[in-house]
Order: sequence, then structure tokens, then C-alpha cells
Amino acid sequence: MSEVKRFLPSYDAIVVGAGLGGLTAATRLAKAGKSVLLLEQHNMTGGYATSFVRGRYEFEVSLHEACECGDGLNGTGYGTVRKMLEDLDVEVDWRPVPDAYRVICSDLGIDFTMPFGIENCIKAIEELEPGNGKKVRNYFKLFEEINEALEYIGSCGKAGPEPKVMATKYSSFLRSAAYETDEVNKSFKFGPKTEQVLNAYYGYISRHLSEASFTVWAQMIYIYLRDGAHIANKTSHAIANDIEKAFRKHGGQVGTCTKVVKYLIEDGRCVGVRTADGEEIRAKYVISNGNPTYTYMEMIDRKDVPEDALKLTAAREQLGSPFLVYLGLDALPQDMGIESYEYFIGADMDTERIYQESNEWAPHAKVSATCIDVAIPGMTGPDRCQLNFTTLYDPEALNKSDLTKYNYLPENERFANVLIDYFEEATGARIRDHIEEIAIATPATFTRYANAFKGNIYGYPCTAVDGAVTRMLRAEEERYIPGLDFVGSAGIRAHGYSSVITNGYDIAGVALEKMGGAE
Repeated sequence: MSEVKRFLPSYDAIVVGAGLGGLTAATRLAKAGKSVLLLEQHNMTGGYATSFVRGRYEFEVSLHEACECGDGLNGTGYGTVRKMLEDLDVEVDWRPVPDAYRVICSDLGIDFTMPFGIENCIKAIEELEPGNGKKVRNYFKLFEEINEALEYIGSCGKAGPEPKVMATKYSSFLRSAAYETDEVNKSFKFGPKTEQVLNAYYGYISRHLSEASFTVWAQMIYIYLRDGAHIANKTSHAIANDIEKAFRKHGGQVGTCTKVVKYLIEDGRCVGVRTADGEEIRAKYVISNGNPTYTYMEMIDRKDVPEDALKLTAAREQLGSPFLVYLGLDALPQDMGIESYEYFIGADMDTERIYQESNEWAPHAKVSATCIDVAIPGMTGPDRCQLNFTTLYDPEALNKSDLTKYNYLPENERFANVLIDYFEEATGARIRDHIEEIAIATPATFTRYANAFKGNIYGYPCTAVDGAVTRMLRAEEERYIPGLDFVGSAGIRAHGYSSVITNGYDIAGVALEKMGGAE
């Protein structure tokens, strides 16, 4: 009896990895009439946009919030990400987040909630530290110019922007583009409290603000505060399910439980993949949702990897590997004193100090905490809620530690207890007596679950010399192997749910152009 093959011998495109970037790219290609195979090593799509069940709790794995997914604030209109998904016939039940974030600095006596809306932010900071509202208004004006400049550059296509327009209309953008965030921030001479509350969101782009690209910082913070943020109803896995549904509707094929172990290169071009079962499948174009560093080092024969690709990806640092605690609590948030959706809690928000502490595998005083049920009451259940803690570490920290298989679990428990105590002390909430379920994830978890390189789920830092904008401008030069492109957290637009969706959409457009467009 002949063996039944799951896949065709060849497709127009193969997408490896069904995270949100891969799903989005695959769906755009399928809608354009291309034959597309989406391969995923797990039994379902989603990547980190997923959930897991413990007892009567379904825990959200990773999403804090996403930008550009709603109707916008004050008539600003649909966000870009929402438009992209609607173009692909994807409908997601987005729910707004009530406030941007709450910052608690225990050593400085700061307990501040950052609202959404630029004017609201300015007013709140002026109340926090009188005299800083005007400074922050000027700061946001610079943000606005940077975002307008980036929109103009993006609209110019291959012709590129006019130098005269850039020099006259966007001169502040040009002056600040080469600087790190910390350098620009210091020039505004913010008061100490204002500086702390503005710093809180840094971990989403870089390891500390002394290396973070100010352009990327300005774009991220401005859009986030101006338009508000959203989460998906019923955990972020709902986003993956909605995109997968559209992908199948457009004729795409999903191959779950199929791990790709090799990218096939012939005459310098990627022509397909090999699965762990030994099956070789060919394609005109291949898109990877994986980390380029790992891909070039482990999944392509070394002789087929251009030297420049190895040098660049080896030079790029890995951003961060998380330690996470998921708590299932048998009470409602308000009954325990949990008042906010997202907290940033630390002794202070000195980003360089926090980074130095993250180099050692030990509990450190900087934690992000989220309670989904504050944003969507009753999401976890009618009489319960979930509270998740995240701390970030250098990807080498766990490898340098003295952890063994004998003390791994006790140390995880010790870390979790430190975070629980720290949260209770900082917020006044009482959660310990209400813990019904607890789960812990470390960099080792993500390495095992997703084959994440060094447990890093965030891709590369966006530095002043190597940020998302720089990578977009260099995108064609960094296509070292024709027929192979990357989406996901290590893609050219960097990490974050909004970024990977946008990157998947854009890279699919590049692939369509190189394959000759829609049929």
C-alpha cells in the first residue's frame, strides 16, 4: 500500500510557524490567490498568542495589549492593524483597555496611573509634578512630528522622500533620529517623577533607554497614548483563531504537528523546506516566523548562508527572556484590591539599573503585572480572575546560573513568592489567600515549547543604530537568501502583537511582488 501524503509536492508559498506574523502573511498570500502551506510544530496555531488551562482557569500566555486595533480615541479613526485584518476578512472582538498603565516606584513614593489621550496624559503629569505639563506637551509635539515623518517616508515608495521636504517640514525628526531615547529625554529636563513614569514602558523596545532608538520609542509611545490599546476577548488565542479561519476560507492549508528542521537552498535561493519526518516540500517563496539568528545557524547548511547574514545576526543581541507567574485567584479583582489592568512596579524605573540586575538569575525589583479581568470583567469567570507577573532577564542569565534539575522547581517557587509578596506590599492588594491555581514559565519553558532561541520571545533590541526604522530601510539588503523572508518578533518591525501582524502583512506584499502579484 502506498503512503498517503499530507502535503502537495510544491506550493507557491510555504510559511513556517503559525504565530500572528506567520498567520497574517499566509492569509494575505492566500487571499491573493496563491497556494499556501502554513506549517506549525504544535497541534494548533497561534504561537505565543495562545492560552492554557489549569483547573477551571484558562490563562492568557503573553498579551498585555495591542495598538492600532480599535476605533481610536477622539475620532482618530481605525488603527492600521485593524484595517489590515479587515482587508484579510479577519474579524476580532477587540476590547479597550481602561488606562495605559499604572507605575508604582516603592523607593520614590510614586503611584501614578497614565491615562490614554494626549491631553489627558499632559494633565495627569502636571498634577503629578507641577511645571512638567508644558515640557511633556513639547515632548509629544516632537513625537507627533516623528510619526508624521515616518508616515511621509512610508508613502514615498521606492522613490524615497524628498530631501527638501525632510529638511524643512521634519527637521526635528532628522535631528533626533540618530539619538538614544535617554539622551533626548534628558534634553527636556523633566522632573524626577515625570522621568520615572515616562520610562515605564521601555521593556517593549529595548533593554534600557540608553540604547533604545528614540525614533522607535516616539512612534510606539505616541500611537499607544494617542489612540488607546486593546485586548482580544477570550484571550489572544482568539486572534489566532480568527486569522486561521480567514486563511482557510481563502483556500490555505494548515499543517499542524509538523516541525520544519531545514530550509532547502539551491543555487543560492530558498526553494522549500524539510520536515522532521524527512518530507521535502518545495515553494517559490518561503516565509519564516522564526528567529533569523537561529535559522541561519541551525536550519540552513552553513555553506549556503552568506557571511554577511551570519555576521549581522551574530552581532545583534537577543532582547529578553521572561520569567512569568500565572495566578488563578478565587475572587474578583475589586474584592482583593486589584484596581488596575497593568502595573509596572519597581524600586524605581532606572532602566540601566534594572538591566544590570537582569543579568543575574535572581529575583529583582521590577515586575509587570496584568489582570485581564479589570479590562474585561468576568473574562476568567463569574467569581474569579487571573493575575500574571512578568520579569525580564538577559537571555544568558539562566544559562549562567547554578540551576540544576534538582533545584529548578524550588527556585521557581522562591521567585514566585518574592513577586507575590512584592506586589502585595506595593499595591496593598491581598491575593495570597486567594490563590487557587499557579503556573510558572521560565526561559527554559519557551525554549522547550516554541524552540525560542535562548528563551528569547522578544527578538532584537531596537537601538539607535539598529532599530525597526533602520531595518525597514535596509530590508532589501538584508534579504540575504532570495526566496526567504522573516516575520515574527525578530522581523524588521520588531516585536509586539501589532508589529508582527503589520510585518506579516507587509512581507506578504513583498512576496507577492516578487512572485508576480495576485493570480
